[in-house]
Amino acid sequence: MPEKVKIGFIGVGHMGQLAHLHNYVQLSELCEITTLCDVKINQAKILANRFGIPKVTADYRELLADPEIEAVICIQYFENHVVLVPDVLRAGKHVMTEKPLCVFPENGDKLVAVAKETGKLHMVGNHKRSDPATEHALDIINKWKQSGEMGKMTYVRLSMPPGNWRKDCDMPFMTSEPPGPVPPEPGPDGIDKITRNKMIWFVNYYIHQVNLMRYLLGEDYRLTYADRYFFSAKSESGVNCILELEPFNTSVDWQEHALVCFEKGWVRIDLAAPLAPVSGTVTVYEDKGWDSVFSYPVMPNVCAMRNQAKNFLLAVRGERPAPCVSSEAVKDLRIAEDYIRMAQVGEKASYENRHKK
Repeated sequence: MPEKVKIGFIGVGHMGQLAHLHNYVQLSELCEITTLCDVKINQAKILANRFGIPKVTADYRELLADPEIEAVICIQYFENHVVLVPDVLRAGKHVMTEKPLCVFPENGDKLVAVAKETGKLHMVGNHKRSDPATEHALDIINKWKQSGEMGKMTYVRLSMPPGNWRKDCDMPFMTSEPPGPVPPEPGPDGIDKITRNKMIWFVNYYIHQVNLMRYLLGEDYRLTYADRYFFSAKSESGVNCILELEPFNTSVDWQEHALVCFEKGWVRIDLAAPLAPVSGTVTVYEDKGWDSVFSYPVMPNVCAMRNQAKNFLLAVRGERPAPCVSSEAVKDLRIAEDYIRMAQVGEKASYENRHKK
């Protein structure tokens, strides 16, 4: 049995606790958490005492200097990735960060280069890939592609209306200590404040779906149209795709889904709210004439965040590939950049059409 992966945490705030620390604590057969690092040092000390973690520091460089630590869970606001991640990788540690990789593709390319230079894993936390429902659905999709029994893939639609993403999960433990400053990520020359803010909004809320689209397609895609509420795209092999951004709002519910269609059937994933402690669900339809069937596979009682933590640890141990690494995640930022550019053109055209005399 391989030794447990010794890990350290940089950041134990809201998402650091609820989406990550709690899940790694539950995976004690795979890892040992040796150090918590947070500028809110009293908060870190209380959490370390609660979970039996021996070391606490407010200086991430102290954590990185520890030769025992093999991997770091770096849960920071994403504009901080360009500052912290290179230091983590160059210290010889594997690293897992939350999505998005960063804000701008040019900076993402630099992070990819550091991972390549150091030979260390930089996994980006697109946790929807680790949802048991997504994993099961992808197995079916790949089987259908290989066998041809359902014909060719014809269409992919993703929808994520705003909703209750917490789904009434427990509140994190927070002290009144002030958080550390986060400098704005450097942007491209000449970018205006409005465009910058739109890019930050999009990569914060919708980069998951941009990433999941590629995962379900099994190939890259390019945008063909974009506006405030949706974008359309076409994959390398010609599959048409749509992402619905905000067709409606759900105040107390979460209604995210992905639909993958073939000529003779489809697979639908209904994903759980990000912090809900359950997996998504899968529905499968196979058109076989009078013998056509719907099936509803039963998913394991494991949430996406827990499974993502396991997948990272197994990837560090070399037992499986990481679900998403930085070299793929940077492609999401290019899609986001294209979306902002195309949506702005659409908004301008719409305004001009409304004001024609």
